[in-house]
Amino acid sequence: MEQQRIDLEIGDRIFLTMPWSEVCVHLQVADRVMEVEVREHGAQLLKDGEPYSIPITWGEAGIYTDSTTNKPYTYTAERAEV
Repeated sequence: MEQQRIDLEIGDRIFLTMPWSEVCVHLQVADRVMEVEVREHGAQLLKDGEPYSIPITWGEAGIYTDSTTNKPYTYTAERAEV
């Protein structure tokens, strides 16, 4: 099954399954669906609309940087209603 790329903008909120990054393992959110707000210099994990931790890097949250535009993108996320 091909994963669909989802281009993101700063301020977007998405629901995303957290990767097994060191930070997500430490925060005990690896492999859990979390609401994530895309920020200019990181990603804010949210639980019930409130910050879950301090912001983490895009990469730690499973968000990648386009090499041409430097904009964030990810796969298999669902946009959150704000």
